[in-house]
Amino acid sequence: MDIFFSDSLYNTKVFLISSILTIIFFLLLLTRKIYKKKLTISNLSIYSSLFLLLITFASLLVVNFFGKFTYVLFIAATITVIYSEISFLLGKYFFPNFVSENVSKEIIYMFSFIVFINAGYFTFMLILDILKAETYI
Repeated sequence: MDIFFSDSLYNTKVFLISSILTIIFFLLLLTRKIYKKKLTISNLSIYSSLFLLLITFASLLVVNFFGKFTYVLFIAATITVIYSEISFLLGKYFFPNFVSENVSKEIIYMFSFIVFINAGYFTFMLILDILKAETYI
């Protein structure tokens, strides 16, 4: 785990990864707004700002007190929870209209779950590449 977190880029990497997670969280809130219509645009920005603050603070605590490998597991768990929630929302509202009504709900949920777990995997690989970077470019 020594390849992660070079001293010069430590804070930049934590903030960049927290920003990526905040964008994904904003997409989750936007998905909830579109299909459940309970959130306003101002609430979306407030919740996303609070999430950025919370995830950055939690990331710094995890890295400093528990270690770098635990931080990687923390990021993986956060990505899994967010993408799972998006997949269930889209599996319930979007994909039934997208395919047809002849396909059973279980197949639609499985398809949605597989698609978004793959999206989470590729996001996690991007984050690992960011952690391994030694320079800004």
